[in-house]
Amino acid sequence: MDKKYKLLEISSTIFKVLSWVSLAVGIIAAIIIFIGGGTPEAPKTTGFIGLLLGVVYFFIFLVTAEVIALLLEIRSKVEKGA
Repeated sequence: MDKKYKLLEISSTIFKVLSWVSLAVGIIAAIIIFIGGGTPEAPKTTGFIGLLLGVVYFFIFLVTAEVIALLLEIRSKVEKGA
């Protein structure tokens, strides 16, 4: 792969890491809110929202990483065929 596409390879890896981090943070935040019992400022429904957002960000970041990887794979196939 060319040097000019190295940033895309790194970006794909970063997005994969971010996806797992966002999922872990969402789960941890939800657990903390559920264990804490919730407060008037942060009721238990906030835990569900945090969990939902963690899952949504997980999928967004993971799909972004996979699209970048797909584009890089397509690019390498085109370079081999040309």
